[in-house]
Amino acid sequence: MKRNGRHLIYIAFFFPPSRASGVYRAIATANALSDQGWRVTVLTADERFFRQEIATADDTLLDSVNDDVALCRVPFTFQKTIEEDITKYGWLKANYYRVFLKLQSLVGRVSYLQKKGRTPISKYDDWIKPVMLSVREIHAKDPVSHVLATGNPFSSFEAALNLHNELGISFSVDYRDPWTTNVYTGAKADLPKEANLIEAEVIRKASHAFHINSAMREAIIRQYPKTASKHHIVPNGYDHFSVAESRNTSEKIVFGMLGTLNANWPLDEIFKAWDLIRSDLPSGSKFQLGGYLGYFAHSEASLMSKLPSQGKGFDYVGPIQKNKVREFYKSLSVIVIPASGGALVTTGKVYEVAAQPHPIVCIQNKDGGARKALEGRPHVQMAQPDVNEIVVAFREAIRSVENMTTEDTLEIQSFAAPYERELSIGAIPKLLDIDN
Repeated sequence: MKRNGRHLIYIAFFFPPSRASGVYRAIATANALSDQGWRVTVLTADERFFRQEIATADDTLLDSVNDDVALCRVPFTFQKTIEEDITKYGWLKANYYRVFLKLQSLVGRVSYLQKKGRTPISKYDDWIKPVMLSVREIHAKDPVSHVLATGNPFSSFEAALNLHNELGISFSVDYRDPWTTNVYTGAKADLPKEANLIEAEVIRKASHAFHINSAMREAIIRQYPKTASKHHIVPNGYDHFSVAESRNTSEKIVFGMLGTLNANWPLDEIFKAWDLIRSDLPSGSKFQLGGYLGYFAHSEASLMSKLPSQGKGFDYVGPIQKNKVREFYKSLSVIVIPASGGALVTTGKVYEVAAQPHPIVCIQNKDGGARKALEGRPHVQMAQPDVNEIVVAFREAIRSVENMTTEDTLEIQSFAAPYERELSIGAIPKLLDIDN
């Protein structure tokens, strides 16, 4: 497409080679804007941070970024506080996650109060100033038409707001998660009061705000009702190359989960339920898990201890590169998707699983966003994180393996089609085009 001269700064802390879950939405957004004629410059954290400080790099993801998308890597180092030491205690985080979050918040706030100026909202706040410095330099050489910021972390939103106030550049924000609302309870998050004040100013001055589901959009409109017209739903989605063309139809039943394992998954309940049903399955049936163990290098040991022993009907196959995801799904008979968070959270993984030609078992509390997203999709079994409920769902899924028809598969394809990532993300450049 012929370029029209518009220059957009996209502030996305997590971007390849980071493998954080939000990276896939960020890649699709940058590419969609580029395809629509914007000259896109992405501001992201430096590679050293992803490779060394949090050990979450996957170089293959860089191949997915359009060649004409420019990358500006802004150095960042976590605050050297007691908070950072706490993150090393994998056992605490894995076994008492809510306690860990509360303790993390308290010690972080104590350390931040020792600094001059306003209380920083998160440990990513030190990234704001270098981002602004970088944009000032870029803007002086190549004037910026618009800034789009994605969060979390929400320091990107504050940077966009500051650039607007200082340089007059219009901006929009993309909420991958709620900022001042607890994703688990829906109540106000335990943040310094500055967070609410800054969010209010962001919402008031932003051109547009994008949200991943209706629950998130409705929640923020309740807070800022006069801004309703600028809030839009842009759901997460799936990449077409991740969808298997078929599933395992052999006598052996293969259950499987794929994703970055985290401490919020009800692993004990899932594997207890698996133990209760696997004796009824044909010989050679198994439960297969693929993905990273946690988001940080130190998470691996504590999370590995929560998995069953290799063999005896369980197989951990390790991380799966994006170009191998389709093959992994093809090997499964049933897909299990454990989902954390409440109604405000709907990850891209939900849509990726929804598009597969498989029976699904979704394990989440009744008000969860994943359950809502999967409503109306054929051959989905829902269960709360309860062993008995999961057992029932597993057995129903096995019956689905036997009973799924070609018509069911076509209906699944129809259900998933609107969530193909290029289609869902395409709303962002279209809306930005209205103003620029």
